[in-house]
Amino acid sequence: MGNTSKTTLSNTLIHSRRVLLIGDRVLLLDAVRLALATGDLDVAAVGTDQQSMETSLRAFSPAVVIFEAGGIPVEKLVRTTRLLKESGAAVIGIVPEGISVDAAHMVRAGADCVLGLDTGFDDLALSVKRSLSGSAPMALDRRYVLEELLREHRKTEEHRWRVFTELSPRERTIFALVYEGLSADQIADAACVSISTVRTHIRNILTKLNVHSQLAAVAMARSNDWFSAESLVDLR
Repeated sequence: MGNTSKTTLSNTLIHSRRVLLIGDRVLLLDAVRLALATGDLDVAAVGTDQQSMETSLRAFSPAVVIFEAGGIPVEKLVRTTRLLKESGAAVIGIVPEGISVDAAHMVRAGADCVLGLDTGFDDLALSVKRSLSGSAPMALDRRYVLEELLREHRKTEEHRWRVFTELSPRERTIFALVYEGLSADQIADAACVSISTVRTHIRNILTKLNVHSQLAAVAMARSNDWFSAESLVDLR
């Protein structure tokens, strides 16, 4: 019984020093790994594909996960942060700018701390140490700043999409074809409708957007980034 208790305690202590690095920029992860491995930490690294992450979380059982999220789309950033948090590990995010919408999204998704790329290795190590000890690795006032930033960002996004969301699904489809530069005949063929129906949809689109030409409608769509892949994912 005594030996079993000692073994369990020893395994717990070993796991409590495990840090898993997740990201796709190998050179950056190597630099972080070398900086952290100078202490008594057991550090491993893995890419951001979901299967590799899930396998590493189960096999390595880290106490802290450092997620380098630079250049990752918001949808994947949020989904990955939630996955990591569900593992029970403390999650530290690294993004290009520590005070940014990406950082705010990570905090909202459950990250315990988010740092910018300008953070020194000593500060990163301190955040890891605080996470391992159970202390809050990020100051409350900084968390409040990020929460307010995200609220303002969402207000801006709601305003950006307000007019577009007034279009019917069919009008959005026709508008997307107009945006691609197709003629009325081509749109009719692509959408399997008559030319008169296409023209009716276009008139309705222009009225709802409060513009007088297709060129103006396309310019509005481009300035608001309505038809980018990531924007359409967010809209859904």
